[in-house]
Amino acid sequence: MATRPKPNIDLGNITKRRDREFFQNFVLEVITDTFINEYTPTSASLDSDTQTLFTLFLQKSDYNSDGDYDDGLDVKGYRFVYEDLVLANVEDYIDVYLYGVKQSADEYSVEVYRNNSRITNPEANISIGDEIRIVFSNSITLRPLEVSRTDFEIKGKIEKVL
Repeated sequence: MATRPKPNIDLGNITKRRDREFFQNFVLEVITDTFINEYTPTSASLDSDTQTLFTLFLQKSDYNSDGDYDDGLDVKGYRFVYEDLVLANVEDYIDVYLYGVKQSADEYSVEVYRNNSRITNPEANISIGDEIRIVFSNSITLRPLEVSRTDFEIKGKIEKVL
């Protein structure tokens, strides 16, 4: 009895399609997971004693100045996007730029507030804050009085609370 000839199936093309599709889905998943939001601070202040140390704020904003935070444009606050990955320091979730130049994380600390009270263990309660403050410990520019809040940019896993 004659045996049937083996069919000639090119598995290489099928495998490549699967690998390519898998890779594309993986890349999209990584991009979505590591999505970084960019914000301009809602306000900034200089240390009153030295006039060189900045504090940047991401806080509530009443855009139509009607006294409440219930309208569609109003921002009730900002909070970190907290997922499966827990980092040791809140500073690991955020980058600060001045004139487009990334500032060293050693130069600032990040404080999380809820109802004007500082959360003392932000790693445990990072997603319930409504205000984020970035406090610089060193001077970052030669002419701090010429710097405005719009010269800063804050990038990180942060979202607005609407």
